[in-house]
Amino acid sequence: MKFIKYNGDKLSKLSLGTVQFGLNYGIANTQGQPSQEEVDNIIQYVYDNEINCFDTAQAYGNSEEVLGKAIDDKKDIFVISKLKSELFKSDLLGNINKSLINLKTDSLYGLLLHDSELLYSWKDEYRILVDRLIEENKIKYFGVSIYTNEDFELAIKNSSIQFIQIPFNIFDQRAISEEWLKKAKENNKLIFIRSVFLQGLLLMDINEVPENLEIAKKYLHIFESYSEKMKVSKNELALSFVHSVAKESLILFGCDNINQAHENIVSFNNLKELDKNIMENIINDFKDMDDKIYNPTKW
Repeated sequence: MKFIKYNGDKLSKLSLGTVQFGLNYGIANTQGQPSQEEVDNIIQYVYDNEINCFDTAQAYGNSEEVLGKAIDDKKDIFVISKLKSELFKSDLLGNINKSLINLKTDSLYGLLLHDSELLYSWKDEYRILVDRLIEENKIKYFGVSIYTNEDFELAIKNSSIQFIQIPFNIFDQRAISEEWLKKAKENNKLIFIRSVFLQGLLLMDINEVPENLEIAKKYLHIFESYSEKMKVSKNELALSFVHSVAKESLILFGCDNINQAHENIVSFNNLKELDKNIMENIINDFKDMDDKIYNPTKW
């Protein structure tokens, strides 16, 4: 497993997102929500393969509780959870304690705002609240999950925010065009990358893509042709692209079963850095794409 260091902490670069543990999530998900036993087996498997970072949220159904049971006996792990802005404003401490109880822990490695709403009306009192949580060891770091470049710019300028979760994949290249990765490094903020497979769209059989995403088929064909030409799986190509660009960021992946976890870990451990010319071609072929394709909220 590859690792990155952030302020002395050694984090597995490939980290597990757990939305599938609490919700029927992903355009390609045909199996539904896994059972507690299945989650226990997945967590044990990824833990045995040196994955030590886990991402969850209160909005992911019962994901926190399911994850909490699965990691109860695990040591040296880093858990990040997320909270909606409205819950931050209404009862921050109560909601933090709820997450801590669900996750069977005394402290979160990171607490992220699940949306950027609060950034647009940020007050000094919010900074004081965050500082208090850190002082009381309820959390180590605070951050936000962003969706737009405007969100990102507010996050970069906010001194309370150390973690920024962003969408980034072959179809959604704003991390490159808007220089999110470069700006984060300059400000010592850790980037968590989500949507590497675009909720499974990049890995789908083109013939199974729903009608509302007909416009994506052209690009899926191009993506598939790169995979065939390079003799790598679509999974490996999607991971290689993000890994080659974002060397100092965490990459989140999700899975519905242990086979998917195995495939992702094996693919990641065997990744080859993409050739500079191939990278340039991929960036050019998929840049400036209609956001109706890469933004799941518009599907």
